[in-house]
Amino acid sequence: MINDRGNMKWISLMLPEHLVQLKEWKKEQYYGKKRDLTEWEIEEIEQTIQRAFKLRKLVKLTLWEHNKPHDLVGLVTGADTWNKELLLETDLSIKRISMELIQTASLVVEDD
Repeated sequence: MINDRGNMKWISLMLPEHLVQLKEWKKEQYYGKKRDLTEWEIEEIEQTIQRAFKLRKLVKLTLWEHNKPHDLVGLVTGADTWNKELLLETDLSIKRISMELIQTASLVVEDD
């Protein structure tokens, strides 16, 4: 999509209510919706995390935070099953990650 003046030249003719609704619509379009995982996907994520923990390998997690996905790479150091949290050691710190935020998990392949 080309970002030219497009709608800007018509803004002076629009009502303030319309502008507010357009801004809300753009926010909704920008942010995605969290995908509900199936039982198979949840099981696959758990198996990948367990494999990464046992083999002491780096794992790449795709998390859903602030209405958008982002990736986090680290070493799984433990899990808190009572609170359903995962302990992930990144380059800078150890983070507690809720299992509900995880969308995908994969082992990181290290090139020699």
